[in-house]
Amino acid sequence: MPLDPALVGHETTPETSEIAAETIGQFADAIGDNNPIFHDAAAAERAGFASIPVTPTFVTRFRVPFAEAGLDPEHTQVLHGEQEYEFSRPLVAGETLIARHRVASIRQSGRGGMAIMTLEQLGNTPAGERVVTGRATVIVRDAPPDAAAAVASAAPQRGRPTAPEGVALPPLAKTVTQEQINAYADVSGDHNPIHIDPDAARAVGLDGTIAHGMLSMAFLGQLLTDWLTAQPKTGGWVARLRVRFQAMVRPDDTLSCQGVLGERTGDRQRLTIWIDNERGERVVSGDADVVLA
Repeated sequence: MPLDPALVGHETTPETSEIAAETIGQFADAIGDNNPIFHDAAAAERAGFASIPVTPTFVTRFRVPFAEAGLDPEHTQVLHGEQEYEFSRPLVAGETLIARHRVASIRQSGRGGMAIMTLEQLGNTPAGERVVTGRATVIVRDAPPDAAAAVASAAPQRGRPTAPEGVALPPLAKTVTQEQINAYADVSGDHNPIHIDPDAARAVGLDGTIAHGMLSMAFLGQLLTDWLTAQPKTGGWVARLRVRFQAMVRPDDTLSCQGVLGERTGDRQRLTIWIDNERGERVVSGDADVVLA
């Protein structure tokens, strides 16, 4: 069923939440990020933050209420194609965030029953300051009820992808386990059964569970914050992070998270980032901007 163009501009009911240091630590634990700035206030202050900062993808906890956005996952497939977050400044523990989602655009595809929707996530303080803006590109297509699943995947590239040129960041290796996927489902609130129930995953044509695409994005956030906190000057932070999900990640996959430096303008450094699995497939690619002290 085509999406109603009248949905463009619609905003969901705002969700208000105080960001707790404990919750930031739990999120970091679930993605396997032991950087002390996410666990210890003193370490965060030594790194130049007013308090414990959120990880770059922490705000994914403010989930899209699909029904309010005009989506019906019981009768459609919602495929997460791209995700971006932009921050105006670091968001830290103790702050209150008011988050809502807005349907920014809908483009109906020529392919039967498929549409591309852009959803914005708008995160403000109670005083009205916009701290974070998220943008999700989702592909919505008709599907029978037993095949309705949010699968963030595309066919992997053939052949070994080439690495972009530039000064390389120290790579980050991650071996994904089902236990980690389960933990991420708990901290993110995304309990889609294709991530945690092998039988449900096989029922929609997968050969077992797959990891959340946003878990892979979180790994790239860790790559960036590890590099930033290793710099001689403190106070660096991730201002923008954008990714495209290219292939599925399964339990026991070993991922290599990598990045190279691009253009620098003033205190803002551009990077190209990506993740390859042990089979040489590019599973995520993207870019980011960080602010250097």
